[in-house]
Amino acid sequence: MTWAGLVRKNLLRRPVRTLLTSAGVALGVGLIVALLSISAGTERTAGDLIHFGRADFGLFQSGVADATRSLLPDALVARVARDPGVADTSRIFLYVTTVDRQPSSLVVGVARDEFAFRRMALIAGNRSGAMIGDGAASTFHARAGSTVTVGGRAVRVSGVFHTGNAFEDNAVVMPLTQVQALANRPDEVTSIGVTVKPGYRQQAVASRLEKEYGITAIVEPGQAVNVDTSSRLVIDVGWVISALALIVGGIGVTNTMAMSVFERVREIGILRAVGWSGRRIAALIVSEAVGIALVALALGLLLGWVAARLFTAKTGLSSLVSPSFTAGVFAWGLAFALGVGLIGAVYPTWRALRLSPIEALRRE
Repeated sequence: MTWAGLVRKNLLRRPVRTLLTSAGVALGVGLIVALLSISAGTERTAGDLIHFGRADFGLFQSGVADATRSLLPDALVARVARDPGVADTSRIFLYVTTVDRQPSSLVVGVARDEFAFRRMALIAGNRSGAMIGDGAASTFHARAGSTVTVGGRAVRVSGVFHTGNAFEDNAVVMPLTQVQALANRPDEVTSIGVTVKPGYRQQAVASRLEKEYGITAIVEPGQAVNVDTSSRLVIDVGWVISALALIVGGIGVTNTMAMSVFERVREIGILRAVGWSGRRIAALIVSEAVGIALVALALGLLLGWVAARLFTAKTGLSSLVSPSFTAGVFAWGLAFALGVGLIGAVYPTWRALRLSPIEALRRE
């Protein structure tokens, strides 16, 4: 019998126990995968958001539950523009509403005389009215000259644009004052895009503006949690729960493997008597624990994928964030599963190695 066949046979001696142990570990793996995929999706979205209009960085209200709920006074843009390191500014209003019966769609308000509007490359129609990104045009089956319903109001699309920024290309773009009126927020904006003059460091300018005006400047996508408190809360709580899941999963695997060793005392004694070394016995027990971890990994990856999709679709984390299942996310899931398996194998392995062949053979 091959090594893999021996491991499989031992695990299937108590299939229900093996499956329940794997399911417990899978919950932890699923949580890790869901947590990190949402975090990666948040970072990706933040990268598109802070570089809206190819800005160097974005300014937001500090401590809001969601970046789309940030509100800054419209008049702040003039004060920001006076900073010696600022080359240009652009006001941006992000409004999440229903577009053509599709909820949680993005509508963006920009001023026509500012860079965020000027840098949109027109691919059809003209710039006279509302414009739509080519991604949104595909979603809503719209084109230049057609009409879309935004928040219950019919809006004529004058042109289709493309920027290469997924955040922009999946949005309906309207004049700033119109979006402010739709949101009932006159004289306020969600964020201010900033470009920096040559010779000035982006981070230095951003830090100066943060300190002077008590706002948050996001230069790198990883800083998104500084403005999005709901994302930060989810990530912090998720890591705490993941640590608890690691402990609980390790205990579960330890219990399963310890019971397995206890039930196979005579078998282990026979293996030792026929020449199996302690190292080989230990390798068998560790291999069985890793087998449980791999079953848990498969279940956990599926669970994490489903959980992340449901979470972003059903909660208020952000209607603009979609989970990003990168290789790094799956690598962390694998590391968690194997870590639990190895932790759970420590005590059963130690116990098995302490058994002498004669003592083991004497047991009933």
